[in-house]
Amino acid sequence: MSWTRFDLGVGVIALGALDQLWGGVEDLVDVVEVEPQTLWETRTAGGMVISPEPLAWLRGCGRPLLAHGVGYPVGGMTAPSHAGVLASAASARDLDAVHWSEHLAFNVAGDAHAGFLLPPVQTPEAVEAAVRHIADYQAAYDRPFLVETPTNYLRPVPGDLSDGEYVAAIAEGADCGILLDLHNIWTNERNGRQGVAEFLSLIPLDRVWEVHLAGGFETDGYYLDAHVGPIDPELLALAARVVPMLPRVRAVIYEAVPASLAAQGVAGLRDVLAGMHDLVRMPQAASGAPPRTGQVATWAPGDAPAPSGTTAEREAELVAYTTRASDRLTSPDPGATLMRALTDEARLSLLVRTHPETLGGLLTTLGRERTEALLQDFLAESPASLWTETQGDAFSDWLARRPV
Repeated sequence: MSWTRFDLGVGVIALGALDQLWGGVEDLVDVVEVEPQTLWETRTAGGMVISPEPLAWLRGCGRPLLAHGVGYPVGGMTAPSHAGVLASAASARDLDAVHWSEHLAFNVAGDAHAGFLLPPVQTPEAVEAAVRHIADYQAAYDRPFLVETPTNYLRPVPGDLSDGEYVAAIAEGADCGILLDLHNIWTNERNGRQGVAEFLSLIPLDRVWEVHLAGGFETDGYYLDAHVGPIDPELLALAARVVPMLPRVRAVIYEAVPASLAAQGVAGLRDVLAGMHDLVRMPQAASGAPPRTGQVATWAPGDAPAPSGTTAEREAELVAYTTRASDRLTSPDPGATLMRALTDEARLSLLVRTHPETLGGLLTTLGRERTEALLQDFLAESPASLWTETQGDAFSDWLARRPV
């Protein structure tokens, strides 16, 4: 696989609001990245295919397209659905994606769905599983495949691979590319995991073919990879030191949720893209030590107890805890409590799409406190799902069985 450095240039994720801003920013956008699963028609009716209207817009935008999966990650012991992998490949093919990628995370443990992307359990056993899962993707579509470096709010665990060792082992074992989400790695460092410099010193930089940048914010003592707001100046300065170290990087992509894109408007998005173009114009640097950020780790592996159980058992426990199916954690971790709250938010946001009138009626009838208690019961008593209509149907069934 050969290409010239930054042959794809500067891009943005094609989420809602981009089409509304397009006329004011298209001169600064070289490439568009698509999350196919967010554009699929309903899985129960239309099937796992990109809806015709967004597909037509994307094909007509006149830019190379990249496919970035958000539904069938490769980082867990349970293999992603084969049908989901094939559907993701078909969507990438429909987009004529130059390359495609998925997350080094997991959202299924056995038969239980997390309803959220959870950080991988970084064991040699998990590396072998990820390599197998990536091979399934590589067999389904013949364009270069990349894995995204994960966000992890949990403390480092004694005996597990470090963040950099884990990513490096998978990329080398699967012979795939790395999507270096620099915001994720910076987030991990800010929350006390491996520092950016050490992480970069461990991964094969020639396998970094794409970079993600994003915004975030602080909450409850954690910095969140929230994809909200412009790129932090400190992160942009870090990127200016890292990007010249990457000999085969093709694209740098900005990620923001639709509400954030809309809030920034044309002027804000142009400022972000202009800063990214400055990165692309920087010459490649001679090899040297990875840049240090000045962040200080707050946790070390020795701060957490050694894990018990197999990799699959640890994944299952985390899924059960974050979806409220269980309150048990062998090794209590405040990061798991944070991920439980984020999972709650993700699951409830799906109900806002499917049951706005029902939720409004509950608030009117029961008041906020009793409605919140009711929704907490739903989260604990019903299985999670990534898919809007599946979670909506579960809520309808649950309400039908439960007197309000």
